[in-house]
Amino acid sequence: MNLQETHECPDCASPNIVHNQEREQIICRECGLIYEPLSPSTKPERAKPKAAPKKAKPKKRK
Repeated sequence: MNLQETHECPDCASPNIVHNQEREQIICRECGLIYEPLSPSTKPERAKPKAAPKKAKPKKRK
């Protein structure tokens, strides 16, 4: 989403918004939403599934 081309709040669709160039945000004066798209460096990473712990092999009895 290009913030400069946005003319309404992504949440409430109000046209009463302010563009904050410095922080790359859209601030809605109606509902108070502060919209800031995630940059690739701030997207949360998916946790990798952990491998199941290996079971100890039973000791052989003599």
